[in-house]
Amino acid sequence: MFSYSAVLCLWVWWLLTLRQVHVAPFLLRIYAMSNGDLYPKSLKEGLEKLPNFSKWAKAVMAKESVTYIWNEEWILERTKARLEKLKNGPK
Repeated sequence: MFSYSAVLCLWVWWLLTLRQVHVAPFLLRIYAMSNGDLYPKSLKEGLEKLPNFSKWAKAVMAKESVTYIWNEEWILERTKARLEKLKNGPK
């Protein structure tokens, strides 16, 4: 049988992994888009000043399972195009 502490450790590990899976795409986009064109640069700078968050975010974004389909250039181009289309309104 598993001990209570072993089950608790597995549950916490699963919860952390689940959180990373859900948050990683948003982290990638926030960091990529805060270049001054879409979001202000101060957003990324402010997040990097948070020591625990920035270490965790960098670790999450460095995982291959998070970045294997990430195409930053394509995402930025598509986002800019969508925003431009919304700005111009329907034709």
